[in-house]
Amino acid sequence: MPQKMNDSKQITVNAELVLRMLDGPKRAGIAIEKLLSSCNLNPDELQRPDYRIPVISAVELLQRVGYLMDDEFLGFISSPLPHGYFRQSILSIIHQPTVGAALAQLMDFNNVFINDLRFEIRKKRKIVNISIQRTSSDFVVDNVTIDCIMAIWHRLAGWLCNEVLILNHVQLDYSPPPYHKEYRYLFYGAPISFNSTINCISFDAHYLDLPVVQTEASAKVYIRRAPLDIFLPQDIQGEMSRSIHETLRISFTQSRQPAELQEIAEEMDLSTQTLRRRLTKEGTSFNAIKSQVRRDIAMHALGHPELSIEEVAIQTGYSEPAAFIRAFKSWTGFTPAKFRLGVF
Repeated sequence: MPQKMNDSKQITVNAELVLRMLDGPKRAGIAIEKLLSSCNLNPDELQRPDYRIPVISAVELLQRVGYLMDDEFLGFISSPLPHGYFRQSILSIIHQPTVGAALAQLMDFNNVFINDLRFEIRKKRKIVNISIQRTSSDFVVDNVTIDCIMAIWHRLAGWLCNEVLILNHVQLDYSPPPYHKEYRYLFYGAPISFNSTINCISFDAHYLDLPVVQTEASAKVYIRRAPLDIFLPQDIQGEMSRSIHETLRISFTQSRQPAELQEIAEEMDLSTQTLRRRLTKEGTSFNAIKSQVRRDIAMHALGHPELSIEEVAIQTGYSEPAAFIRAFKSWTGFTPAKFRLGVF
C-alpha cells in the first residue's frame, strides 16, 4: 500500500491526476486494475478525494502503460507515438546551440507527427509564449494531455540549459479540473488563467539565449527517467523564493557549499526571522529550497556517466556518499543509481 500524504519524506502526486492519465489506456482496453495492483496501488483508495500516491509508483505505472500500448502519448491523440518518439525528439534538438533554437526545432518536430494539436513558439518583446492550439480533429481524450505536454516542455527547456525555468503565466482553454491544486507543482506556482482562448506557457525571453549544455549521454539518462521530472516540486513561488534559489545555486557552483541563511539575510539587509517569515508566506522554507537546489545539481550531474556517485555527492556538498544517497532518495524517491539507470 502506498504511504499517505502525511509521510513528509514521501514525494506524492494527486491520484486524480494520475487516473486522468489512464483514460486513454482504458479506452484501449488495458487492464488498469491489474496494472495498479502490480505497482502496489489499491484501485479503491485511488477514488478517495484528494488521495495521493507515491511518485515512484506513478512513474512505474505510466512507464508500464506506455510500453504495453507502444504509445508514448498513452492513447490521448488519434495517432499513437511509438517507443522511440521521445528519444528522437530529444536527439533532434540536443545539438542546437541555444534553448531558443532547440525549442523551435522541437515545435517543428512535433507538428510533423501530431495532427490533433498545433504547436508554436513566439517571442514578443521580452516574453516568450509556447502555445498549443486544438485542430479541427478535436480528438484529444482529456485536457490532462495539454497539462502534461506543457509541463514536459517546461522541464525540457530548463534541462537543456540546466536552469530552473520560471514561468510568468499559464493560460488554459478549459475550466479548473478536480486536481487543479496540483498545478502548483506542475507549473511551479505560476499564475493560471482558465477558460482562455489558447493554451500557453509564458516566460522571460532571456532563457532563449542560454546555451544548450546537455549531451547525448545525459540525454539518455533524461529519456529513461521520463515522466519523473513533471512530478518533482519546486518551492519557488515568489520573488523571495526565487532570489534565494538563485543565490544558493550560485554558491554551490562557486564553492560546492550552500550559502547559509544568516549570510543571505545579511546580504538582503534582513533579519533571519524576517526572511523565514517571508518564505513562509510564499509557502516554503529555506531548507526546502536548499534541498531542491541540491537535488537539481545532483540530477544534472547524474546525467553524466563519467562522474561516479562519490563525485556527484561532493558536487552537492556531501563528504559521505551514504549521506548523499539517503538525501537523494528523500528528494526523488529513487537511489542515485536507479535514477541514473532509469530502473524504476
